[in-house]
Amino acid sequence: MKWNELDVIVSKTATDLVALLLYECGSNGSIIHDDEEDEQGRIRITAYFPEDKEDVEETIEKGMKLLQKRTPDLGPWCLRHHDADDSSWLYAWQDYFRPTKILPHCWVEPAWEKAVPAPGDQVITIDPGLAFGSGIHATTVMCIQYLEQTVQAGDLVFDIGTGTGILAIAAAKLGACHVTAVDFDEKAVQQAGINVGLNNCDGVVEVTNSDLLASISKGSRKADVVVANLVTNAVLHLLPLVRAYMHKGATLIVSGIIDERIEEIRKAAAAAGFEWLQETLRDGWYAVQLRSLS
Repeated sequence: MKWNELDVIVSKTATDLVALLLYECGSNGSIIHDDEEDEQGRIRITAYFPEDKEDVEETIEKGMKLLQKRTPDLGPWCLRHHDADDSSWLYAWQDYFRPTKILPHCWVEPAWEKAVPAPGDQVITIDPGLAFGSGIHATTVMCIQYLEQTVQAGDLVFDIGTGTGILAIAAAKLGACHVTAVDFDEKAVQQAGINVGLNNCDGVVEVTNSDLLASISKGSRKADVVVANLVTNAVLHLLPLVRAYMHKGATLIVSGIIDERIEEIRKAAAAAGFEWLQETLRDGWYAVQLRSLS
């Protein structure tokens, strides 16, 4: 399969903002090469887009120009395009993704390199495949931290927009009796299934292809915990729908929210019947923990 590989070269202080922009433009993932600097002290950010996604360069250029007006320290930047295939994608991941301790007692390791955890630490093994997600992104880490605080033995969990399946796997390892994990992307569903097997969670995690909640029956048992690491617009769409799939007092964890849009989420959550429990901001992204009021 072919991919559009785009490099954006920006000042070191602007890497997080530009990574946010690339994500909002539809990137399947980006790598910040913060160990490399050019002669101007700039950093290269590599982002991958499906080949059939149209007008990517024009969209990014337009976004960068708007960002430049709002962010004086953006500095000089440039955009470079490359064609990539699956092998270069996977090579990039293997060069980038290493065993990482993401929380005091939780590691994420790639399928090709084992972590060395302390006794009692939890390890999640991930083969990113073409789903492009390692589990070390801030939004994922914050969701896992909230899952650690929330999931109890025997809980039913829904993972909406599962990607590589990491949040579903984390919930299973934390004691959930069943996890329904859904994603709109068929390739993500396939890769999540592989990762569920790598973590020996086959008997707990069920992965299906679905647009948000479409494949989950309202008549089935309601969830104790719902986690959704999406993008801001998808979270706004989910909030009015999801409470019908949760019992009273159940927990909703949402992330992928850009910091400048948190007030939109706050208002939408209140209108949808959720109590705001806590929020975490990291690297320009919010994760939020909510409780269903009815």
